[in-house]
Amino acid sequence: MSILLADDDLQLATFLSKSLESEGYSVRIALDEETVLSELKRQNYKLIILDLNFGQTDGLKLLERLRGGGVETPIMVLSARNRVSDRIQSLNLGADDYVTKPFSFQELAARSAALLRRKTDPGLSVRRVEDLELDPATRKVRRGKREIKLSPREFDLLHLLMRRAGETISRNALLQLCWGHEADTDSNLVDVYINYLRKKIDSASEPKLLFTVRGEGYRLGKPAPLSSSPELDTEYPEHPAGAANDHPETAVESQTAARQQGLLRTLIHSMAHDLAQPLTSVRCFLEVLALRKQGVSLQPVEIKGIEQQADRAIALTKGISAMVREMGAPTGPWLPLDTLLNDVFDDFLVLVHSGFLTLHKDLAPSTQVTSSPVLRQLLVLLVAKLTGRNTRPLTLSISGNLMEQHCHLELRWEPNDGSGAELLDAKSILSKDFRDMADMARSVGGELLFGEDKPRIELALPAGPRASVSEAIVH
Repeated sequence: MSILLADDDLQLATFLSKSLESEGYSVRIALDEETVLSELKRQNYKLIILDLNFGQTDGLKLLERLRGGGVETPIMVLSARNRVSDRIQSLNLGADDYVTKPFSFQELAARSAALLRRKTDPGLSVRRVEDLELDPATRKVRRGKREIKLSPREFDLLHLLMRRAGETISRNALLQLCWGHEADTDSNLVDVYINYLRKKIDSASEPKLLFTVRGEGYRLGKPAPLSSSPELDTEYPEHPAGAANDHPETAVESQTAARQQGLLRTLIHSMAHDLAQPLTSVRCFLEVLALRKQGVSLQPVEIKGIEQQADRAIALTKGISAMVREMGAPTGPWLPLDTLLNDVFDDFLVLVHSGFLTLHKDLAPSTQVTSSPVLRQLLVLLVAKLTGRNTRPLTLSISGNLMEQHCHLELRWEPNDGSGAELLDAKSILSKDFRDMADMARSVGGELLFGEDKPRIELALPAGPRASVSEAIVH
């Protein structure tokens, strides 16, 4: 049985691949979208395992592209997103199963086997919406423990609605798809059978599942999310009417604070999502290790690999902690850049001591930058993302040069494990969060830039007056 594993985290993908191969599967890893598409042209795979945190675009877009292109191969989605709306959106776009991280490897293997059996035996393709279940093979329908008797036409209509659960389907489309009739706006056939179904499916004591969408048609289940991005929605508090007119300066400050809080929540959510990746590796490694026969020794490369995954988890955990930590009020508008960087890297000392992170600084002397906590949060986020998304030890070089009234920071990274292999570039690491991070930079008068396909980030910041030696010592 051949499986295509689409995951851009090489370390996790390699581990899952070897573990699945030990279960008798043949596994091919695809690290980017182009490889996925070329592999599907080259070979007929029995199962696709797709990580939603895949590449520079959302994995949901690739899922939608595959189904839109006629790919019928079963697709299992892996994701750290555990909201109901995330699962509904993935299933509506064509996923056959949805597994949240961190997961058990035994569960992953069992779900893979179930999907492969289902492809062989269509009778196992049971449809479910909430507690409503439809089995096409036996033509039986249940809601919870209650069995529902349907006529052949009612069954076909319900099957169609369940295949497109969450979508609103027009009367004309239902008439054509279920009865084979051409569109006839005068026919009430669909309305009659929808009424039959509603009486059988939605009892007075159960939550409503079959909805009439006025002027559009009918829908089974909750509506699918309208947004193409399932990331955390940013919510801002509403202000009482007239508040902006009564106190315009206060209103502007409140809106700015709400904006910053919204950005912070979104970026912390992104870091928590990244954290699920190394935690999955560690959990599966320990589980597979426990399943091995006694006397099987670990190889040094295996130990080193799991140590690196643990370091990545530590980096992201430290980053999340630093992002939400309360900080004292600034003592002035400016702060020595070296003092700020030392404070940031204090949160990542465990990575420095373990050898996962090596730091080099080359800063213009006495450079001062804004003391705004937003800048500190941005730098913490950059370091956490670089160390959390890269899978191997790295050297991070930070240079700071003064150009007129601006400080130009450059962050460059390269592997320090002697492998010579390239690390992830800035676009691969930050593309999904770049807009929000650029907003943070702009809020302190700066600009965030990264070169295409290069392991480098540039940050231009307003620079304050050069600090004297005594001021630097005080800070």
